[in-house]
Amino acid sequence: MGVVVIICCREIEMADNSNSTKKKWYENYLPFVAKGPKIQAEWLAGQLSLLRAAEGKEGGGVLSRDEIKPYIRLLLENSNVGQGWSGERDDERMVALIDGMGEKNLLLLIECAEIYDTPKLFNLVQHPTLEMAILAIKKTPPPYEKTPLLIIDRVFHAIREKSGKLLEEAAAVVMAGGDAPIDFVDNFARYKEIMMDEHILGLLYPKAK
Repeated sequence: MGVVVIICCREIEMADNSNSTKKKWYENYLPFVAKGPKIQAEWLAGQLSLLRAAEGKEGGGVLSRDEIKPYIRLLLENSNVGQGWSGERDDERMVALIDGMGEKNLLLLIECAEIYDTPKLFNLVQHPTLEMAILAIKKTPPPYEKTPLLIIDRVFHAIREKSGKLLEEAAAVVMAGGDAPIDFVDNFARYKEIMMDEHILGLLYPKAK
């Protein structure tokens, strides 16, 4: 009787392993948009690692920074952050997936992301660094953008939501460098004035929404 039980358990274990293998094999051939968030994040982290390893090398079949951009946007579609759905501020699952990519991959992820996706991405970073903030605020809207200042303000605000000190430090580094975006100083000063106005209005009208 004991032998029969052992054989049955072994058969069940083999069946489970077979199903697991089939699942992995199947997922490998799914389009990116059809994969779950966890598989998408793991795949994207792998591509970022390959890109970092291929820096300065020719060829190799590695996706470029521009080719990675649309995959970042697709991954972010899994998150509710910044959408205001049901009053939710953070999507804990996505925060964990982004955080699990590792700091080096996160730096490259922020660097590769389009400016439109940067605020949402930054909101998902659990422990943003100064270097990450610098990469984010140095991004500029494309020439065809009709409301460039609004797009820039959203990036500033995403960093400020994490830490006002972090935003100030990042801006100071960018302004002290020789590669600051055009009109960066004016744009940042204007943003600070807007925040100051909002603060004053909040003090004067604390019940106002």
